[in-house]
Amino acid sequence: MYTHLEDLSNEIFFEIFDYLHVFDIFAGFTSLNERISSILQFIPLHITISDHYCRPQIIFLSSYLTFHAHQVISLTIPDIISDYSSVINYIFNRHNFINLRSCVFTSIGPSTKLENIFKKLENLNRLVIFTLFDPHNNLNEEDKCHLTRMMLMHKSSSLRSMILKHSYDYGDISNYTSISSNLTSLNICIHGTGSTILIHSVLLIFRLCHGIRHLTLIIQPKSSVENNNVK
Repeated sequence: MYTHLEDLSNEIFFEIFDYLHVFDIFAGFTSLNERISSILQFIPLHITISDHYCRPQIIFLSSYLTFHAHQVISLTIPDIISDYSSVINYIFNRHNFINLRSCVFTSIGPSTKLENIFKKLENLNRLVIFTLFDPHNNLNEEDKCHLTRMMLMHKSSSLRSMILKHSYDYGDISNYTSISSNLTSLNICIHGTGSTILIHSVLLIFRLCHGIRHLTLIIQPKSSVENNNVK
């Protein structure tokens, strides 16, 4: 007696898809048959995009996300890939990830417009983890201010962990009306001019982040941040 792929139970398919990359799922199983297509409508999707990917792969992914974006629960995405930039804009402008729980931006491009992305992030009511890396210091001061305020005051009751790896002085943190009391893990990079300002910022963070159990602070003099921008 032969067992065919179609003979497997739905539960086994769910297990299989949990181990496969989303590109393999869309390329290998979409439109295979009516039953598989039906199962694909209910599986949780974990998307990890590499900076080695090319634009055709992003376009391919986006075409399928048109019907599956609501299933994405984790998203790791660089803004700059091998032959294209503003990937985050491309993806977020086309899709609403209403059930996203983990969002990781591994880079930000120098020309990326973040206004619409900020609006999308602000409305992620199920977000648990948010991480942003800005290794090339491409975020301007206005975007840093907006992003920092928005994420620390995020309304998601599920938000527990945040990593903000962009250099910011946090001098305006005392003006924040409230910081998420559900936030238990915070990792940030503080820069400033002079030890007094840096210590003041650190004390404000301790004073306002009442629910924090794990706090990682990277202290960076402002001069070193400016030096990183010298071309």
